[in-house]
Amino acid sequence: MSNSKSNNSFSHAFLPGLILGLIVGAVAGAFLPDFLGGNKIPDRGAVVGSSERGDRDESRDREQEDNAQGLVDDALNQGEDLADDVVDQVEDAVEDLKDTDLPTTLPSDD
Repeated sequence: MSNSKSNNSFSHAFLPGLILGLIVGAVAGAFLPDFLGGNKIPDRGAVVGSSERGDRDESRDREQEDNAQGLVDDALNQGEDLADDVVDQVEDAVEDLKDTDLPTTLPSDD
């Protein structure tokens, strides 16, 4: 019996409130922005500068290419430095192994 009472209150209170809230929210979302100040997004023609793509895009592309080439050069230099550091560390490790007194013959089973 308690289950039917909870379903009854759910269908009589929650669902109508949910539907009403969705409708009120949709109406508010559609009309309130116009009342509060209109469209804040500028039109495409209102953007400062020329509307021609050619000059603006070419200079921006050149800047991006120069920046990209600089990043590639920096990465190559860092890679070379890291490789040199690794070679130095391996050479140091080899020298350290040569300086230790490790047995050069295998132990026999005798």
